[in-house]
Amino acid sequence: MDTLGLAIATISGAHLALQQDVSWHAAIILGVITAVTGGLLRDVLCQLEPVLLHRETIGTSSLIGAVVFVALRQSDLELNIAALIGALVVIITRILSIYFDLNLPKFKSGKKA
Repeated sequence: MDTLGLAIATISGAHLALQQDVSWHAAIILGVITAVTGGLLRDVLCQLEPVLLHRETIGTSSLIGAVVFVALRQSDLELNIAALIGALVVIITRILSIYFDLNLPKFKSGKKA
């Protein structure tokens, strides 16, 4: 359900930004921000450890889906089809990253002697 919510928030945020006649790159950024902060706010209000802190693929999945959605809308593809494809990209990317345990590299606290 978290992945479905991420997909919906990503596409709706990017779509709302495009409706406001912002540039394509701003629409992508706003789609990602909408999705990531929505999930973060949900976790904080439920007094849970934010998923964002231990699954970095949330931002990456959202970014890829937003790029696909905005690119399809810029090529004048119908809104419903572009939204469905963009959301599916978010969902597939997230599922694959969880299944294969893909994460972004983590910084190690290195103490120099």
